[in-house]
Amino acid sequence: MYRRLESANDDVLGFEVEGTISQDSFEELLEEVRRTIDRDGPVRLLVRIHGWPTSATPTLGERFRFARDHFDDIERYAVVGEAKAIEYLIGLADAFVDMDLRFFELDEQAQAWDWVNDRGTPQEASA
Repeated sequence: MYRRLESANDDVLGFEVEGTISQDSFEELLEEVRRTIDRDGPVRLLVRIHGWPTSATPTLGERFRFARDHFDDIERYAVVGEAKAIEYLIGLADAFVDMDLRFFELDEQAQAWDWVNDRGTPQEASA
């Protein structure tokens, strides 16, 4: 299942994924992201994952494929989780996609929200 997390900014979307998420629910989540991109332009994402996705859950590969297809539309992508394998996959994906993608431990969720919401100074943005 997934649920939307509250965010202070319209262009920052947060989702929590726990247990099994059906393909239909996954497509619904992606459609919500697409609608926001169409309405507001580039977005920032925070996805909190509990545990490891089950076999019925769309794969991390599918999630990264969406991110790859929309990397021009995703400014920052924070993944908050507890599995070291997810952290490894995020690091691997970050090497292949041109977006700001970071992993945070579950107890670092506040830092993840700060990072995904941070607009930086003009010098930081151009660096």
